[in-house]
Amino acid sequence: MDLGILNTVIALVIVLLVLSLLVQAIQTLLKKVLKLKSRQIEDSLKDLYEQVVGTPGPAPPPSTRVTGILTSIKKFLGMRINVPATAADVFKDKVVEQFKNIGRKTLFGNAVLDSLSKGDLFKVMGKLESEDFFPDYVPKFQLLCDRIEDLRKAIDAITNDAMLRGAASTKIAEIRTILAPIFNNVTTILDGNQVRPKVLFADLLRLGQLDFHALLGLLDEAQAAITREIEIANTAGGNAGEVAALQNLSGELAQVAKLIGDLSQKFVDAISPLRNKIEQVELWFDTVTQSFDERYARHMRTAAIVISIVVVIVLNANFFQVYKTLSSNEVQRSLIVDKGPEILQLSRQANASAAPTPTPANVQAALQQSREDIEVLSSTYQGFGFAPLSMQQLRSFLWSLGLWTIVAPDASGQRSVWGMALVEGPDNVYTWRNQTPGQWWQSRKGDVTTLVGWSIMVMLLSVGAPFWQDALESLFGIKTLLRQKSATQNIESQSGTGQPKE
Repeated sequence: MDLGILNTVIALVIVLLVLSLLVQAIQTLLKKVLKLKSRQIEDSLKDLYEQVVGTPGPAPPPSTRVTGILTSIKKFLGMRINVPATAADVFKDKVVEQFKNIGRKTLFGNAVLDSLSKGDLFKVMGKLESEDFFPDYVPKFQLLCDRIEDLRKAIDAITNDAMLRGAASTKIAEIRTILAPIFNNVTTILDGNQVRPKVLFADLLRLGQLDFHALLGLLDEAQAAITREIEIANTAGGNAGEVAALQNLSGELAQVAKLIGDLSQKFVDAISPLRNKIEQVELWFDTVTQSFDERYARHMRTAAIVISIVVVIVLNANFFQVYKTLSSNEVQRSLIVDKGPEILQLSRQANASAAPTPTPANVQAALQQSREDIEVLSSTYQGFGFAPLSMQQLRSFLWSLGLWTIVAPDASGQRSVWGMALVEGPDNVYTWRNQTPGQWWQSRKGDVTTLVGWSIMVMLLSVGAPFWQDALESLFGIKTLLRQKSATQNIESQSGTGQPKE
């Protein structure tokens, strides 16, 4: 393979890598400034809420579609919009606010989410008000708290009973130990004797940690101990008052057993809907997250293409012109190839710092780094000898379209003048003159060629910087291999036969 052709290909790939890195740097800057990833995560939180708690809102009527498009544009640009808040919006705002309180915010104090794990979401949900997930929790938990209060009074009455002794007293003490956390947790959701209208989600879930099977087992053992006490008293011929007191205590234990059974049902009625919400969140989280990843990747590809179009037009990166320059100018080609290792190192550094941890300090550092990378890459491209699109060229193109002049007769009286064009005159001075239809069509052919060259360059840039980095490394490897093979042939060739060209 001719190393001249290989050097041309390497130089072209280096140009593509520089432009791809420039697109990547601009994209990173826009992502940080506009918080694109954070907004996508916030939208995913709304989707999660609608799947778990609410239902998606109805589709907007055709008359409001234009308004919806304008709203989307304003939202993308970070402008304030006046839209009625839905339940999903309220949930999303509360979750984001909680993450902001624990440090997920920018240097200016605005909330930002560059990532979201299932564990972190569950922890934050526990600090939200329960009505966000279970609006009618108050009446259900009021019944539960009333039964818990009845059970507490019954246990206290048994504990203060003078006839409670021996093994029965030990079992009742164990029952009180099991129920003590529940009695304490109830006080966190009560205002007097009534359930407060705003209770944290975690406080309600905490009430569900109760082993009813163990409670009933201990109560059965206490009941058996009281029964033995009654049998012993009857056998010993004890007084009737003691036997009656023990029987009354046995009746109280039976009432406690009934309260525990009723309390178990009330726990199921109150806690099950909350646990169901948790299970639904866990079930839908991975699905919604996958949808977020796909939507975010799709939006980023679209943004990369749009940025590529802008970069290609502004820098006038015409594929045909770039290739023609590289293939015909050996000095420029060699300069670009020599700069290849430096461009590769810059590409590796850009890939290594592509996803920083979302903290205020390094978000600001990432913004500054992106700005510096944009300046370096822009100056590097221009340093290769390619001229960006000038305002004079743009004006020349617009005037050459002939949209600002009318068809007028020329010197021979023929209506053949279509518009104005910028031409180079003596002493490299550009002047305006009328153009004939033939000249107009010739200009259009050049414009079409330029547009095709730009389109090819945009398509090549759309594959991304990592692809061109790998391609460049492979090409350098091929070049090294060819040089080594050529050097081996030089050593093995006979004296006087000459040296093969590289």
